[in-house]
Amino acid sequence: MDNVNSDIRKIQFTGRSTYILSLPKKWIEEMKLKAGDHVSISRNSNNSLCITPEQEKRLHDVTNEVTTLVLIDEGPNTLKRKIVSIYLSGYNLINLKSKIGRIQPIQREAVREIVRRSLIGTEIIADSSDIITIQILLTLPELSVNTAVRRMFLIASSMHRDVIIALKEKNFEIANGVIRSDDEVDRFSLYILRNLVMATNNERILQEIGLKYPSDCLSYRVTVKSIERVADHATRIAIKSLEIHEEISLEVIEKLEKLSNLALEVLTSSVEAFLRRDYNLADKIADKSENVLNFEKEIMKFLDSLENKTTNDQNTSANIKLILEDIRRTVEHASDIAESAMNQTIGEIIKIEKRLGITL
Repeated sequence: MDNVNSDIRKIQFTGRSTYILSLPKKWIEEMKLKAGDHVSISRNSNNSLCITPEQEKRLHDVTNEVTTLVLIDEGPNTLKRKIVSIYLSGYNLINLKSKIGRIQPIQREAVREIVRRSLIGTEIIADSSDIITIQILLTLPELSVNTAVRRMFLIASSMHRDVIIALKEKNFEIANGVIRSDDEVDRFSLYILRNLVMATNNERILQEIGLKYPSDCLSYRVTVKSIERVADHATRIAIKSLEIHEEISLEVIEKLEKLSNLALEVLTSSVEAFLRRDYNLADKIADKSENVLNFEKEIMKFLDSLENKTTNDQNTSANIKLILEDIRRTVEHASDIAESAMNQTIGEIIKIEKRLGITL
């Protein structure tokens, strides 16, 4: 079936070296163009051409603004979720206007908290009784997606290392530091997801944030969410460590530490494979992950046998098993990242294999 928006045109040759292509009259009229007006022609990653009126291009480059109502019975968490959704949609100027003439104090505090804790590059530039204006100040080229992903990974992996130290030394200060670091990971996560949403709708933005193809956005989304979950599991371990008051045997601590280090090795390899677009490195992670999961099962059996021999606090034993599960989940999220790396590079591998087949 023919696309109703498609229009077949013949390329014509004029002069000695000029090719010309006529534009549809209906499109010209809809864009309010006339002879002598300028249009911008850009080449997309799939070799298609995009023709954009200069006026439309300028409109796209100016402030992208939205106004939303704040209802009197709108709870702080509901308001936070609304702001995050607008932020992710790509707007760079957000007006929050009260429907009844005054924003409630609890709502105002919720806005300040979400801006301060979760949204990179945002500032409240206007704050009156009936309207709050949030502006996103950070421009896209200042922080590439790869740079932000790597920063997320470094924070999340550091959280896992620190939380094992906190568990080993019963250091509550380190554990609380891990919990606070989770906000930073969430900030980068939302920033990257915002850019990915914008890039799926605009080829220029896709190039500015350092991606090659629109399909890369899906792989990056999986990776970002996986790293975010890794940080969440480190936070959960930190919370459990604060609840453990009984001494944990050195043998158990050493096993947990070894498992955590193995999990971080898998995570590091998966993120490197993803960022370097290394299919072969990603493929090797599956076997590594299986080995780590087998070791986790051995530790679980060891803990079960230990319970039968001792009369330790049942809550402590349960928390240790939950910590073990959080470490295991870190490995599973690392496997998801490796799978994303393979999915986004398989096309390149097939091309290489075809070339090798031709030369053989």
